[in-house]
Amino acid sequence: MNTSAMLRGYLSKMMDNESYFYHVVNCMEVQLNDWGQEAILLFDWNEHDEVIYVSFIIEDHLYTFSLDQEMAATLQEKSPYSLDRFMWEALVRQGFKLKKSNYIQMAFL
Repeated sequence: MNTSAMLRGYLSKMMDNESYFYHVVNCMEVQLNDWGQEAILLFDWNEHDEVIYVSFIIEDHLYTFSLDQEMAATLQEKSPYSLDRFMWEALVRQGFKLKKSNYIQMAFL
């Protein structure tokens, strides 16, 4: 997946937190599909619950983690790919193996 740092920077500044979170999850799904991996990404962004529960089913493996909405907002403000990096690292801690791509390179600069 190819990604533009300039466009991502603009999106991180202009989008509300929920929309940006959806965008990052969509980018992750596109990347997984580009790698030929079947993936189902589930999460619950509920304005009445501060915690976001995230579940990724990738090639029959379940990866789960959570973060609070305030943390997601802080990561969005920190840098355009901080939220992506946080979520990829959560998967890696559970045994997921990252492959190379422009997107992954940008997330882990």
